[in-house]
Amino acid sequence: MAVVDARIRIRHPCPYCDTSVQFPRSHFLLWCDNRRDLFLATSPAPSELRQVLAHLRRRFHARILLREGRNALVELPDFEWPEPPSVTRLARRAGVWALQPVVYSEGWETYRLVPPTKPRLNRLIQRLRRLGSVDLLSVATRPGLDRLRDLPTASVHFFEGLTDRQSRSLIAAYEGGLFDVPARGRWEDIARREGLSRSTFGEHLRKAELRLVANSYPTLKARERSPSTA
Repeated sequence: MAVVDARIRIRHPCPYCDTSVQFPRSHFLLWCDNRRDLFLATSPAPSELRQVLAHLRRRFHARILLREGRNALVELPDFEWPEPPSVTRLARRAGVWALQPVVYSEGWETYRLVPPTKPRLNRLIQRLRRLGSVDLLSVATRPGLDRLRDLPTASVHFFEGLTDRQSRSLIAAYEGGLFDVPARGRWEDIARREGLSRSTFGEHLRKAELRLVANSYPTLKARERSPSTA
């Protein structure tokens, strides 16, 4: 038995997407139990998190459940909107399962979808494109339900949260031979070409590497546990 496993992201008019546009440096995970929405909000600094929480309280009558450093768990009770239709509502009508959590970052919503067939997925994407911009990030056919169980449902897209500056630092380091063994380039030379000091370039590069590892960590752990990788 084969199972279709897809990830998409969409930017469209909706209250939650609008919040992500307003706070592009913050990251949101959303779970819903059909009576309330639960957000895990993460901001780059406590000052921005305070602004995010004030917005959520004002806009959605949110209740702060837990708060720790740059993270907060927030409950949004009974919040619904009739138009435009939500992605999860359209997926449900199309017979496609949208697995939680939903990821919000830089004005985009990222979904993991499990349609019964690829044509069913394509029909849903066509409907979603009437709402806004849609990117198909990945689609694969899994060999069975075991693989669907073993892959983490909370994974984000590999590049989620990576800034343009961090991306350019990665590209510059790669093209400059910094990742070669042995290295073909020097930190100072690459940083100078980027118009940055060695320390600033190194900070961008380390943050980029951390983001890529953090985004891929759940999949790496699942792969580590898989008997096929032994």
